[in-house]
Amino acid sequence: MNVSHLMFVVTVLIVATTLAVVVAKKLNLGSIVALLVVGMLLGPHAPQPLLTGHVDEMRAVGEIGVMLLMFAIGLDIQPTRLWSMRRLVFGLGTAQYVLTTFAIMVFFLATPGIADVQWKSVLIASLALAMSSSAIPFPILEERGEQATPHGRAVVAIDILQGFMVIPVLALIPVLAAGSAHGGGTFELGKAVEVVAAVAGVFVLGRFLLPWALTLTARNLGPGGFAAIVLAGVFSAGWWMEAIGISMALGGFMIGVLLSTTLYAEQVKAAVTPAKQWLLALFFIAIGMAIDLQQVAEFETDLLLYLPTLLVIKFVVLFILARAFGFGLRSAILTGSLMMPFDEIAYVITASANANGLLSARVYMVGIAVISFSFIVSPLLINLIYRLCERLTSSAPSGATPGPGVVTEGMVIVAGYGYVGRAICIILERAQIPYIAFELDPERLAKARKSNHNVQYGDVTNPTMMGAVAITRARLVIVTTGAYESTKRLIGNLRQFYPRVPAMTAVQYLPQRDELRQMGATEVVALTPEGTLSFARSVLDRLGTAIASSETIIGWARSSDYAAIRGVGEGKSDAAAESTP
Repeated sequence: MNVSHLMFVVTVLIVATTLAVVVAKKLNLGSIVALLVVGMLLGPHAPQPLLTGHVDEMRAVGEIGVMLLMFAIGLDIQPTRLWSMRRLVFGLGTAQYVLTTFAIMVFFLATPGIADVQWKSVLIASLALAMSSSAIPFPILEERGEQATPHGRAVVAIDILQGFMVIPVLALIPVLAAGSAHGGGTFELGKAVEVVAAVAGVFVLGRFLLPWALTLTARNLGPGGFAAIVLAGVFSAGWWMEAIGISMALGGFMIGVLLSTTLYAEQVKAAVTPAKQWLLALFFIAIGMAIDLQQVAEFETDLLLYLPTLLVIKFVVLFILARAFGFGLRSAILTGSLMMPFDEIAYVITASANANGLLSARVYMVGIAVISFSFIVSPLLINLIYRLCERLTSSAPSGATPGPGVVTEGMVIVAGYGYVGRAICIILERAQIPYIAFELDPERLAKARKSNHNVQYGDVTNPTMMGAVAITRARLVIVTTGAYESTKRLIGNLRQFYPRVPAMTAVQYLPQRDELRQMGATEVVALTPEGTLSFARSVLDRLGTAIASSETIIGWARSSDYAAIRGVGEGKSDAAAESTP
């Protein structure tokens, strides 16, 4: 492929992908459906193929996107969040995964043509298909504002448990394959030792080396250097795992979990988001290109048998368990339907099993087709079930009360931890209002740790960072950055990308307040005039001025929008105007 053809292919892929994603969202199908369809329409098996080769290479590059997806999932698994949902995570989540895996294994072993397949192959396939997608239910829950509902919390809990299960499942594949390669049914001790050593090495990298490197980066380069450090660490972990025959996704996931408790978790997530989105899109497009619809038509009977049966198995298991955990009828139905779709990681698990000789080429193709078509069918089924559930009355589940740190819905976001920001955090804590503050200065972060304030490292003025922290769900954004240019950039991005998010802003001078109001910000307070007038009032009191006269004088200074003292802040140098309190 020459450079000219490559540029043409990339252009067509970008345009087609953008249009397909827009149409899919209009139809409530999800972006994954759009990406798979683009791959099928433009791949080597299409009537008018755009790309006839290099599909395997595209998928290999796209698997880096899956690794980054697992890394992002790992960043969301925090010990405090896990502990507050321990009953759902370790109870419902564990029961769901174990019972679903067992039910799928029974179905496979009872199906003609599969009963004679090795038990190892059936086990790995069942473990992969028992996992449920996070790409489909989470956007649906967010769109409907149901993250804190019983079924919303159940989806989060199951996703957390399955995130942890990725580690043993991916690590199990090369161990089982090594045993099969030697003709026996026992595990190879040497391979197990390699796996343990690799996991230990990644632990050291994510627990000690990367946080140290990120601290140096924050002090010397700022958030702009985070992407390079984080990607280097994740790629190193992925390469390490891939070198011993384990999927690179395992390394990315472990690094994410280990960094989830650091001050840099949100900024790290924002740093990898652009690369993750594009590479993950490439992965799903490559999967679509690998699907030969003519070949799929040849085992149409298999699809008609496996796809609906497996979806029903997953739904029934979760519905029964949800009812057993005290969920109402509506919540139990929605929990089962939201967790029906197969997980994206099932692509990685089945591909790894195929590469290690645990799945034949035909079984692998059937599995890929079943997983892919579930992404197309599941959103339609979920929307239908939601409509049916509108007639049902939900009842509150026992033992599913909201816990702290589970959702960010309704949290206050404080931008900046200078003097004003620290005061705001103290007041919010006193009022028992949940908040999270963001700061770039390492010294201020150290003060926050000593004060036990909820402050993270992050440049919240960046639109990518805003998306990573789900700023659209914030109850209020309080801007106290101190540096006026940063404040103006944050307000501008809020007005452009998140106009419905309420924001309050504190600046030093009246001209700064006026400029922000011209940009569309309505709730802006200039600190200098009020602080100055408060001091002036103290001066008058000290000089023995009558209270009534003091009130009149201060009122005069405030009148007509501080007209009498408006020129005080004029002529300040940029450095003075941007000084941090």
